[in-house]
Parts: sequence; structure tokens; C-alpha cells
Amino acid sequence: MGILNKARKGMTLQEVSSLLNDLRLPISMVYTPVNLKSEKKKFFDSDTYNPDFQYKIVKNNNDDILRKLLHVEEIVDVDPRISDFYIRLISSKKEANDLMHAVGNNELVTDISYNRYGKPSSILFRNASRVLRGRMSGYDVKKSKSLDKGKTFGYKEIEDVFKVVFNELGLEEWGVAESKNISKNSIKVGIKSKRVFVDPKIERTQFKLRKTIVHEVGTHVLRATNGAKTGFDALSKANLASYLDVEEGLATWNEQNLGLLTDRWLIKKAALTYTLYIGEDMSFRELYNALLGVLPRYGAFSTVYRIKRGLSDTAYSGLYTKDIVYFRGFRKVLRNLDKDPSLYDLLYAGKIGFEQTEWVREGLIQKPERVPTKEKWEEIFKKAGI
Repeated sequence: MGILNKARKGMTLQEVSSLLNDLRLPISMVYTPVNLKSEKKKFFDSDTYNPDFQYKIVKNNNDDILRKLLHVEEIVDVDPRISDFYIRLISSKKEANDLMHAVGNNELVTDISYNRYGKPSSILFRNASRVLRGRMSGYDVKKSKSLDKGKTFGYKEIEDVFKVVFNELGLEEWGVAESKNISKNSIKVGIKSKRVFVDPKIERTQFKLRKTIVHEVGTHVLRATNGAKTGFDALSKANLASYLDVEEGLATWNEQNLGLLTDRWLIKKAALTYTLYIGEDMSFRELYNALLGVLPRYGAFSTVYRIKRGLSDTAYSGLYTKDIVYFRGFRKVLRNLDKDPSLYDLLYAGKIGFEQTEWVREGLIQKPERVPTKEKWEEIFKKAGI
């Protein structure tokens, strides 16, 4: 019996990684209401209606997999710090599974997402409020109204641009594919498939194409690619919830560094933080009305929808707080890189947070192979014709 208990509590990295890879946690898909289009129409056809969202749960074997994983107390063939990371990751995946299955339960969604992603601090709220008032002197943003967006590209031109980008960044295994299952004019990155999925009827300006490439490929794809080379599979994909602040914050920092961050984007992300701070006990309609002073009607709807998705009857209280990571993460990355610019390269070792950059310094995980500089990006843009 003692041998069996020991075997259950200790697993190899390969065993744990295999089980983690079998988990299915499509929270974004599950949290997209099946009746979003009709509820949006009802909302705009009324001055008082609050959406009542309906959802569909995806069947999976997560409970069986988690029963095996939750017994694990040690990864037996790795450094104790890596072992501790994976044990925490198992708990995090259990929480993500609980969050996914809480869909439609306003109270549970709120409680789990508060625990997982946190809530805006008073300082973050004040800084978001300043942005909404137009005070952006601490950020290097471009004015959207006076922006020269350059020429407009179609699908074939965008495909050719991405081919150059992939070649220049050493991502030859990556490709571009048409997708009719994404939103109009959208571009979506598939880390597992190593494909960039593009709306076949897309039209995207030069400015926005640059922004997309730097954000998606220059941050998300490169961190995943470098993470895969560490030998720790979890560092190549979504892991602990805390990594998200750096993931999204670094992507925005890269946009700012290359002159691609707009005041409109910053206002949208500040509005999410502002709404999360004031909105737990407010209905969808009340929050929407509160935002009309700073956002157009469809922008206000989109903002409130993002923090009310996952809830059912939005006339009642509740929030989904994941989108706090954008504004909070950007400010966190700004602050830390200002103090220590050497952290920038270290953050590209994988999908890691600031605390894990010490692993790179100490050689626990290898230094990143691909970290593009500002000068390299300008060279890439020139070769790609954008």
C-alpha cells in the first residue's frame, strides 16, 4: 500500500505534461453566449433591457484527468522549483475547470475570477480614470484621429507579409491559413497548429497590420516558441493565471516601443479596468450608461459585455474579471522595464512572469533564442513592404 501511495503522489515531468495536455479548457468559447446576437439586438431595441445570456458546456474528460493530477505532490525528475511550479499549475488548471463549469452562475463566476485574476486596486482605478479623462502623458500613444494608417491590404498581400515575418524570425514551420470561423476582418494565432488564421475577405491597414504582427507574432508566438525549447512544455502555453499580466503587458509595451500604441486602444483597456472597479453590483444597463460619457454606444456595449460574459441574467450583480490583465499588465511591464531594462530579453524565455526571470539568470531554463530588437522590426517591416 505504501508503494502505491508513493507512486500516486510522485510523477515524472513527462507523465504530468501528458495529462495536462489532455485537459480541455476552452473558457473563451464556453463564455461566448449562444444567443449573443439576439440579446444584443434586444438591448439596443430597448432603453431598459438587460441581456439574459445562455451558454453551452463542452463535454470533456477533465474530471477524470484532474483526479489523477490532484494527488501529485512532487515532480520527481526536475528541480524543486520546477516541481513547485507544476504543482501550482495543477491547482490552477483545477480552478480554470471550475470557472468554465461555473458559466451562467453569476456568484460563482465572480468569486472564482476574483480569486484567479484579482480586482482593480484603488491606484489602478485612479490611473484608469486619468486615461479616460484624456490624461496620457505617461504613455507614448498615437492620436487615432490624426493617424496615417497607410495602404490597405487584402488576404493574399497579408499572407505574403507573414511569410517574410516568419522567415526573418526563424519561424519557418509557421504558415497562414484562411478561416471562415473567425470574426470579420480578424486575424487569430493558433499556437498548437502553428498557423495564423485570417478572414479570407480581410481588409487591414498597414498600421494595424504592423500592430497585429508585433503583438501576436512578436510577443505571443515568440514567447511560446522559446518556451517550447526549455524542455518544460507548460512554458510554451497558457499556464499560471499570473503570467497573463506579463503576456499582455509585454505585447502592449512592444506596440508602444514601435510607435503602434493608440490612444483609442488605451482608453478601451482603461475602460475595462474602470468598469471592473465600479461594476460588481451594477446591472449591464447601468454600466453601459455609465460608459456612454467616454465611449460610443457599441464600444460601451462591447466593454460591458466583456466583463459580464459568463453570467446569465445581467440585471443582477456579478463580473468576470479576466480583462483586468491588459491595463494592469501594461503598467506592470512599463514599471519593471523602466527599473531594469535587462528583464526584457529574459521575459522571452517562455510564457513566464517577472519572478521566473531569475530562472533564466540562474540557468534553470535556457536563454531565449529569438528576441527581436526595434531595429530588427524596422528591417522586417521594410522587407515585408509594410
